[in-house]
Amino acid sequence: MPQAETPLLDMLHAAEGRVRLHMPGHKGRLPEAWLRAALDTTEIARTDDLFSPSDGIARAQALYAAACGARSTIFLTGGSTAGVLAMLLYAAAPGGEVILPRNAHHSAMSACVWGDLSPVFVQPRLTPDGAPYLTAQDVLRTMDAHPRAKAVLLTRPDYYGICAQMAPVAARCHERGVLLCVDEAHGAHLPWQGEPQSAGALGADLWVQSAHKTLPALTGAAVLHAGAGVDAARLLRTVRMVHTSSPSFLAMGTLDGARALMDERGTELLERLHARIGAFWDRARAAGYASAHDAWKALGLACDPTRIVVDCTPRGLTGWRAQELLDGLGIDAEMADDRRVVFIPSVMDEADWLERAARALASLPACGEAHAPVCAPPPLPMRAMRVREAALAPQENVPLSRAAGRVAAVSAGLYPPGVPLVTPGEEIPQEVVETMLRAAPRWRFGLQDDQIPCVRE
Repeated sequence: MPQAETPLLDMLHAAEGRVRLHMPGHKGRLPEAWLRAALDTTEIARTDDLFSPSDGIARAQALYAAACGARSTIFLTGGSTAGVLAMLLYAAAPGGEVILPRNAHHSAMSACVWGDLSPVFVQPRLTPDGAPYLTAQDVLRTMDAHPRAKAVLLTRPDYYGICAQMAPVAARCHERGVLLCVDEAHGAHLPWQGEPQSAGALGADLWVQSAHKTLPALTGAAVLHAGAGVDAARLLRTVRMVHTSSPSFLAMGTLDGARALMDERGTELLERLHARIGAFWDRARAAGYASAHDAWKALGLACDPTRIVVDCTPRGLTGWRAQELLDGLGIDAEMADDRRVVFIPSVMDEADWLERAARALASLPACGEAHAPVCAPPPLPMRAMRVREAALAPQENVPLSRAAGRVAAVSAGLYPPGVPLVTPGEEIPQEVVETMLRAAPRWRFGLQDDQIPCVRE
């Protein structure tokens, strides 16, 4: 029988009125003029076509490219996922090698499945408190060991706001004719912030930004930028293969609006946001919390100041427990891990949100909770099958305790640090099994009820 219930709409309405220190960057405060239902249209004679732009979309993309220092820009409504897929599929033919951070977004592995690409992994290092990061030296060594690689992918900034050192990698890529692709999903605001510099200013050939994460744009709204050496027509054809043929005009419209707002007022709005963040940290530090960025910058790492990473360990809290308690106080964080809570503020935040978050943090009880030890990851496993072959093969779930020697069909590991211990096509070592079994179940990812999907024997 037909049901009048609307559980999803009810859930969304129930979240109204809370402190939204998470994406999307519009924070529920987009201008009404951008969102009228009458603007939601499709490709007709009076509108433009994303995959053959000649009018409003073409002009809006050109303005966005100019703002970000790109030769050309393509609007996306499938998020940076579509952009990462397109970058890697553009960069390498089937069988080609691509150099990836071991903890790259899952869309990078999806590109290896779609394009039958061969990933060459750079294993991140870990800070003393367990946050993963890449060094330029490790990337360059990997390039030297794999001179036939067609592309290098960097993630910059990452979820914690850490910005990998990029200039030496860009120089080496340009020397060798290797495409430098950057997943800048978390850095759509960087062209207007100045420091850290955006990937485009540092020599990327292709870079993708999720405007919806940190700018006033609807969820899924992203941009794929290309530098001078990229065949823009072929790139657009590649995007068309991985993107919906029905892009949201509302989402694309918010890309245009967000760019115009930042071009006109970005400096002013970001200065105001930085001042609010500074006041937040004054209160949070006084309450006994620490900035994870302070510790990481002491190691020489660059960090985006608009990503707030609160180290809860001085208060005897895990990040997960702090997030849970904050939720009960009406404060929604973006994410948490064993040690940290992550807030994503934006230029669209209400004026008092960060102050309320700092007061809420100060009110949390100290709990004396245990934290996961920081352990170096085991060596990379041996590859038994190509990524595409393993991911698309018949599969079966195998109890983790009996998975040693089997071929993984998925990526699996521990969070934190979020670096896969196995990826599709790799033989699962006994050391990985033992490492994952020692960890609490909540720290594991890629499993289903303590079973790991493996290639069926």
